[in-house]
Amino acid sequence: MNPLVAVLAAAMGVVTSGCETEDVTPRSKVRMELGTSIILENSGSTEIRFTLEDGAGAPVTVEIALGGTAEQNTDYSVSAMSVEIPATDSVGIITLNAIDDSEQEGNETVEISVASIVGGVSIGVSDLTLTIEDDDVVQPLNLVLNEVLYDPSNNGLDGDANGDGAYVHAQDEFIELVNLSASSADISGFKVFDDENYAIDVPNHEFPAGTVIPPGGALVLFGGGTPTGTFGNATIQTSTSGDMNLNNAGDVLRIVDLDDNVIIEFDIEPLSNNPNESYTRDPDLTGEFVQHASVNGALFSPGTRTDGTPF
Repeated sequence: MNPLVAVLAAAMGVVTSGCETEDVTPRSKVRMELGTSIILENSGSTEIRFTLEDGAGAPVTVEIALGGTAEQNTDYSVSAMSVEIPATDSVGIITLNAIDDSEQEGNETVEISVASIVGGVSIGVSDLTLTIEDDDVVQPLNLVLNEVLYDPSNNGLDGDANGDGAYVHAQDEFIELVNLSASSADISGFKVFDDENYAIDVPNHEFPAGTVIPPGGALVLFGGGTPTGTFGNATIQTSTSGDMNLNNAGDVLRIVDLDDNVIIEFDIEPLSNNPNESYTRDPDLTGEFVQHASVNGALFSPGTRTDGTPF
């Protein structure tokens, strides 16, 4: 072999034998995800899931490392610290279970990272955070506004967000709320206002008695109509005033609690560009608001994540 070629080959990590190179075994890509990002201290459980993408047809072993404010074997336990994914499978799972106690220690976190991978390389999120919610203290409300449709498209049924077979602008407007807590969220009596109605203290909607969003669940409030569909099994309501009245040219959506505290505020003005689609967080729950079609081409996804899967 030419000496210069040999030097270059060595620098690139290529093993040479005469003028031939050994085949490098391809490595599977491994994605690590949590089944849920928050669990209750009282019997809570979740899965640390490892998924092979572009599998190379060889087994992969993943070892994890754990940190955070929660203590292993005191606040939680894991089924294993490593998992082997056979070549014939694509998923490996480690189960994490919370350990209950009577101490008021507040919420604690488990930081999960990949310590090593044999036979693969990690992709996507490599470090995850799980929250263990203390059941011995009263938890604050943990709601997030995940999606807002204030300007449904008027092109045929493109704007029929409530699925009732008719496009009616005021009825197809919606907001989507998600309960990020591991405990149920009772929002009975909470009120929704647009800017105009907030000024005169007349709610566009008042959540009726018994409005409870389950842990990790979603609620969709449409302006009206007859919502038709599964909507990811979310809780579905229509505005008690019959009109969300969200102004495309600029408005402020507010949700207030029983003490009239504003707990969620969404300013439409910076996003008033006649989108003919919803604004959604990307990624869901934690990201900034972007136009929905920029995520996957769909105009909205009431009650589900942007990809159509339930919360």
